[in-house]
Amino acid sequence: MPATSSTVTRPRARSTPAADIRQTLAASRYGFALVLSAGRIVLGRVRRSVLASADASSTAEELMEPGPSTVRFNTRADELIQRLAKRDLKTAVVTTPNGCLVGIFHRAAAETALAEIARPSCDT
Repeated sequence: MPATSSTVTRPRARSTPAADIRQTLAASRYGFALVLSAGRIVLGRVRRSVLASADASSTAEELMEPGPSTVRFNTRADELIQRLAKRDLKTAVVTTPNGCLVGIFHRAAAETALAEIARPSCDT
């Protein structure tokens, strides 16, 4: 599956305070931060909208949505593009079968990559 990224908003520990997550998200193109275990297992997601009204001392564990939807790294890109398009989603969290973070799948980047692959060659 192409178009994953290791530049997800810096993964956060469960004890990370809301103030630190806000600071990280301020410089991020993502509207969320992932909460990971020490072994990089995806535990939850903290949305920017939740942080807006959260007390600065709240922790990631208190603010996160546990068990966000994920997709496996071996999902075909064209299938995932269709699934995301049907739900009007731009990204998907990609994990191994045991929930270890692989990266973020970007629908637009994958669409561009697949279109490039499908473009006829100029070989003579």
